[in-house]
Amino acid sequence: MKAIQIVMKGDKRSEEYAALSRWSFQRAIDDGYIDSIETFEAITPESEDFQEHVDKYTWSRSLMTLDLNSGKDKDDHSPTEKAGMCSHWELMRRQGESEEKFWILEHDTWLIEERYEAFKLLAEYAEGTLYANIGLFMGMYCMDQKFAHWAHYMLVNNDFPINCGPYCVLQRLFRTYT
Repeated sequence: MKAIQIVMKGDKRSEEYAALSRWSFQRAIDDGYIDSIETFEAITPESEDFQEHVDKYTWSRSLMTLDLNSGKDKDDHSPTEKAGMCSHWELMRRQGESEEKFWILEHDTWLIEERYEAFKLLAEYAEGTLYANIGLFMGMYCMDQKFAHWAHYMLVNNDFPINCGPYCVLQRLFRTYT
C-alpha cells in the first residue's frame, strides 16, 4: 500500500518532521511494505476552503475526560483542532472513493527501527482488515473503501457528533460500523 502523509506545506517544522518521518520509513519502502509516501496538503485555519470543510460536520461539546476535568468550558473545538480533523476526514472521503487502500500518516509519525519486525507483521495483517491503526492515535492507519465511505457518510449526512478528538471519533465510527 502507498501512504499519504498529512503535511502543512510552507510550515518549516511540519515539513522537517515529514522529511524525518519519510526517512524513518525508507526501509519499509525499500522492502516493499509501503509503495511510496505521497504528501497531502493539510487543511489549516488559513486554508481558503477551511470553513467549507468545517461546515460539513456536526461539531459538539467535547466529552473527553481531559477537557471535562480541565475546568475550562470546552463547548467547541479550536480552529486548529477542527482543521486537523478535517484533514483526516478529507482523506477518509478519498479512501471511500478509491479502490486502492492506502495508509494515512501524520507528519510526525516515526518508524522505530527496533520495532520494524512488529511493523512488518502489522502491515501485512492490515491489508485484509476493515480498519487498522498501528500508529499512536492517528499516526498511521488505513481503512477499506466500504468502511471509509460509510464513516464519511455518517459524519456528513447523519449528524454523527464530533465530540472528542479524531482518534476517538474514528474508534466510535468503527465500533458503530461493526
